[in-house]
Amino acid sequence: MRAEEPFLMVVSYDEPHHPFTCPVEYLEKYADFYYELGEKSQDDLANKPEHHRLWAQAMPSPVGDDGLYHHPLYFACNDFVDDQIGRVINALTPEQRENTWVIYTSDHGEMMGAHKLISKGAAMYDDITRIPLIIRSPQGERRQVDTPVSHIDLLPTMMALADIEKPEILPGENILAVKEPRGVMVEFNRYEIEHDSFGGFIPVRCWVTDDFKLVLNLFTSDELYDRRNDPNEMHNLIDDIRFADVRSKMHDALLDYMDKIRDPFRSYQWSLRPWRKDARPRWMGAFRPRPQDGYSPVVRDYDTGLPTQGVKVEEKKQKF
Repeated sequence: MRAEEPFLMVVSYDEPHHPFTCPVEYLEKYADFYYELGEKSQDDLANKPEHHRLWAQAMPSPVGDDGLYHHPLYFACNDFVDDQIGRVINALTPEQRENTWVIYTSDHGEMMGAHKLISKGAAMYDDITRIPLIIRSPQGERRQVDTPVSHIDLLPTMMALADIEKPEILPGENILAVKEPRGVMVEFNRYEIEHDSFGGFIPVRCWVTDDFKLVLNLFTSDELYDRRNDPNEMHNLIDDIRFADVRSKMHDALLDYMDKIRDPFRSYQWSLRPWRKDARPRWMGAFRPRPQDGYSPVVRDYDTGLPTQGVKVEEKKQKF
């Protein structure tokens, strides 16, 4: 690769993931390592959604009363991958280092026995949703973005770095210019028979701000956590009347965002929650495109299959 040529390289590692493969010297380092879970190991899930309790029963946590998680292969694989990432970065030539941005992230975390759960799945605990994200600039500038951000923001960020205009239809913001404070959505809607900790369809939507986290579990009960005073998410406040205004504002923000991005699972059921007695069924539109989106090459006329120039939502007609 010539230093003067623009490039985008995506490097993905399977580790740390089952079957946990790494050189034995890494494993030896963690043979006697125990991770302390603290109070999260003592969660009895009494005030949590039913599917969390079913998950814990079906896949018992290996963590005992001492709250210590022992999994040498998991931690060894983290160490191993860290070294491999270093090899990739060190392969850059001095010229490439002068204008190459590096983004490091992950797709999910690991419960590790926290809240009596293992693996990952239909839950929104920080253990699996608060993932690493490091952006290294060529200039070595040091700063920290403290407000929540999302993978949805990565593409707009990279487009901004490349001086590419972001189309209106693309959600997300440039992380390097994000306005604080803000909220972000986290979602889970995979349908699996024997994967991701819980078989079947368990749709979940979550809205996270600096202060609170609201979780809508469409088929079970919901969750609200005070992120400032309860960072370990032990106390579900969804039925606490003292937080009625907070949960309603969070709920409205989540519904607005689902509508804005045309969430394919958006429906009025998300607006009707038992803790919000004043809620009314919310209409989120019959069309995926929004009136302001204009032309999109992925939109086709329903009758002919031909490309359209946009969708007249108010008239329920498509314009050629």
